[in-house]
Amino acid sequence: MMRVIVITIVEAILGLTGAVVGASDCACATLSVHIRDGPGASHNILSTLIPPHCVPYKGEQKLSEGLTWAKVSYNGKDGWIAVNWIAIRTCGTTPTKDAHGSYGDVRLPGCPHIVTRAEWGARNSQGGPWPLTQIPKGIFIHHSATGSCYNQQSCAAEVRSFQNYHMDSKHWGDVAYSFIVGEDGDVYEGRGWNQIGAHTYGHNHDALGFCVIGTFTGHLPNDAALSAVRRLIDCAVQNGKVIKNYSLKGHRDVSSTECPGQKLYDLIRTWPHYG
Repeated sequence: MMRVIVITIVEAILGLTGAVVGASDCACATLSVHIRDGPGASHNILSTLIPPHCVPYKGEQKLSEGLTWAKVSYNGKDGWIAVNWIAIRTCGTTPTKDAHGSYGDVRLPGCPHIVTRAEWGARNSQGGPWPLTQIPKGIFIHHSATGSCYNQQSCAAEVRSFQNYHMDSKHWGDVAYSFIVGEDGDVYEGRGWNQIGAHTYGHNHDALGFCVIGTFTGHLPNDAALSAVRRLIDCAVQNGKVIKNYSLKGHRDVSSTECPGQKLYDLIRTWPHYG
């Protein structure tokens, strides 16, 4: 009887924090997320937790600034992480990349429709992970310099061909881009939000690379593709996948290339944050 009473009291106390946890529970990143020194985005950043890494979870949660924050231990100090971007699980059971090379869910609030690697039939990446060590400061726009595609079946085939070329001919570990956009209006997961790309020499570690399928030297992508690119940029900003004061550039701004094509380049120079 005494044991039951003690357990009930402990559960009641833990229930006040909003979570009942074990002694070896961890908070594991499902997407890159800041560890802060208090519950709320206004607090100082201690570090950034990159999938699939974990820190000890201390069993306390608080609501602050519209988000729920979990209390964790980081380098002997108390830290706080927004629960939207973590999973609480037994320490030592951290997931690795899946068979198609994804780390966590790429479908964030406010994003256009994203076709995952599993859905477009990606090969497993070779090597990795290559986690970003900072929030990207920029976004680079590319074109594939190939034919266009207007439905998921043909766009997925194009993305598979890019991956094959990059891995088999370029000997890179995976498809180069963070995301690829088709004129079907869908976005195709490349290396995703959290991994270093191979899209823009000198900026793979500090920028995301978005590639539009097609050749845009003499005409623009259609409205579906342009809308998807703009929404993807907004999604990145809203979810902290790029700094708010990001820099938008075309590939040709930092390399001797026609990419992303003259017409698309002329357009993106009119978009916010270009330069």
